[in-house]
Amino acid sequence: MRNGRVAGSGAYREGTPRLTLKAVVFDIGRTGQEEPEAETLKADLAANGIINVMAAEPDAPPRARYASVKEALDAAGIERGAALLLTEDERLADYVMREKEDGMAVVFYERGGRRTKERTDLAVQGLAETDALFFDRVQKRRQGIPWDILCTERMYVREIALADLDELYGLYEGKGITDYTEPLFERAEEEAYTRSYIDCMYRFYGYGMWIVRDRFTGELIGRVGIEHREMGDAVCMELGYIIASDRQNKGYATEVCRAVLDYAKEELEMREMHCFIDPRNHASIRVAQKLGFARAGVWEEQGSVLLHYQKDL
Repeated sequence: MRNGRVAGSGAYREGTPRLTLKAVVFDIGRTGQEEPEAETLKADLAANGIINVMAAEPDAPPRARYASVKEALDAAGIERGAALLLTEDERLADYVMREKEDGMAVVFYERGGRRTKERTDLAVQGLAETDALFFDRVQKRRQGIPWDILCTERMYVREIALADLDELYGLYEGKGITDYTEPLFERAEEEAYTRSYIDCMYRFYGYGMWIVRDRFTGELIGRVGIEHREMGDAVCMELGYIIASDRQNKGYATEVCRAVLDYAKEELEMREMHCFIDPRNHASIRVAQKLGFARAGVWEEQGSVLLHYQKDL
């Protein structure tokens, strides 16, 4: 959500993940050139309970400037790892990034299109498309905290974490779950695969396969997400989903997949989605049809023939 309270941030049952960002340190507009969008951003942060801290002493050395920032955060009772620095000062950005134990996220503001040579968590060229959720996700990446993706009437979806694996194995042990999908690897290999997936797929693309939890009990009840499938020289976006055997035939798959399609269109700006389904998997075929997917042919892969469905978003 832009310019308002983040959708779903307070909707989950108590104890589930919410916004973890507590403060944004503003170090832009030090020469009176602060963007008009900055005030809108500050209002959105405040609406989500995130305080604004102004970096003082613009002409001081980076060490002294960061010391003043830490003092302000300490006075507010906020840990450095729960804060984010928004700056256009390359020296300060570099200094804070080197303070790895503090874990403060850094977003560099490239005013006027100039490019920074310093390593930061992210660089932006404007503030119009930023908001509380945007900066919260940057901070979560720095801290290795999984993103909350979306919330439906009965479920919430977030990125996977290593702590989810015990429950994930339980999901895959359910009746019929691996009839049409590959089982998990042995534990050590699955852990290595999950680490790599988080570091590569999530960090580079911002999407992938996620986990599905009951919104009220927190129970892991499935997986859903968007994967890449190579089709010759093209790469298409594929919708994938698994719902626990005891939750099937109750509308859960349709509910969460419809929310993911909306997310793909509105947040990821995707224009079409594909499904590839085993012809024997009649339940998944029915879900795809309910979601408005149409047959687009067949796809042969490694000796298997899959039904290809496609939907414009």
